[in-house]
Amino acid sequence: MSPEEDEDQLPFSKAADVYAFGTIWYELHTGVWPLEQHPVEARLWLFGSGEGIRRELGQAHLGKEVTEILSACWSFDSMSRPSFTQLSDMLEKLPKLNRRLSHPGHFWKAQEYVS
Repeated sequence: MSPEEDEDQLPFSKAADVYAFGTIWYELHTGVWPLEQHPVEARLWLFGSGEGIRRELGQAHLGKEVTEILSACWSFDSMSRPSFTQLSDMLEKLPKLNRRLSHPGHFWKAQEYVS
């Protein structure tokens, strides 16, 4: 059996990895897991129906671009989820954050180095 055939037999998929990425990225933005305040059984139904996702993203106030990316990652139809290449392109288009003064990039532009 080739590695590609082995991969097809696994219960995992790239679409599931994109879904998981969205969940972790949501946690990084908000500091909590999606629908954390609900019992596990309710979470399953809310995610499965799509209702919980819309409600969660609406209450998180993450901005239009981040909300659109998370919605794509959490798409009910796994074939509609972006590939990681598409996801990378989507993330590249996000507005850039200003670096904090502690970021090493600021030291590179210190006056003593600019002449």
